[in-house]
Amino acid sequence: MTLDEIANWAQIVEAVILSLSIVFIGAEARQTLQHSRTQFGHGLTDRLYDRYFAISRDPSFSQFLIKDWSGDDLQGEEYFRALNLLGADLIDLFDTYDAWKEGLVGRVHLEMRMQLVKLGAFLSPVGRATWDHWRTTRDQEFCDWFETEVYGGPLGNETSEDEDHGDDLNLVHDSEND
Repeated sequence: MTLDEIANWAQIVEAVILSLSIVFIGAEARQTLQHSRTQFGHGLTDRLYDRYFAISRDPSFSQFLIKDWSGDDLQGEEYFRALNLLGADLIDLFDTYDAWKEGLVGRVHLEMRMQLVKLGAFLSPVGRATWDHWRTTRDQEFCDWFETEVYGGPLGNETSEDEDHGDDLNLVHDSEND
C-alpha cells in the first residue's frame, strides 16, 4: 500500500468519525433539551402543588378564598390579599404561557392554569382590576388570547376603571381616614 492510498483511507476514516461525532452531539443536544423541558415542567407543577398544600394547611386563607368576590365584600386587607393572589396567578400563567410558546412545556401545563383562572375570580371587580394592572406588561397576542379565554373576547382599550374602582387600588387611603 502506497502513502497516497493510506492518506485516502485516513481521510475516509476521518470523515466517518466526524459524521458519527456530529450525530452524537445532535443526540446529546436533543436529550439535554428534553431534560430541560422536563425540569421546567416539574418546576411549574411543583409550584402549583406548593400553592395547593399551603391553602389546605391555612384555614383562615381557605375561608378568605371561599368568600364571594363578585360584590364589594372585599375591603382593605382582603382586597389587597386578593390583588396579590390574583397577581401571583397571572405571573404563574405568564411563565407557563411563555414556556409553552418556546416549546419548553406541553399545553397541559397551560390548560391546568387556565382551569384555575376560569373559576371566575378574574370576572370579579378585584380580578378585573388585577388584569387591568398586569395587561400592560404583555404583548397583544397574549392579551387577546387571555381575554378571549376569560372574558369571551378581546377587551380592546376598555378597563375596569370605567366602573370606578380607583379608591380600591389606593393602599394608603384607609389609614389616612382613621
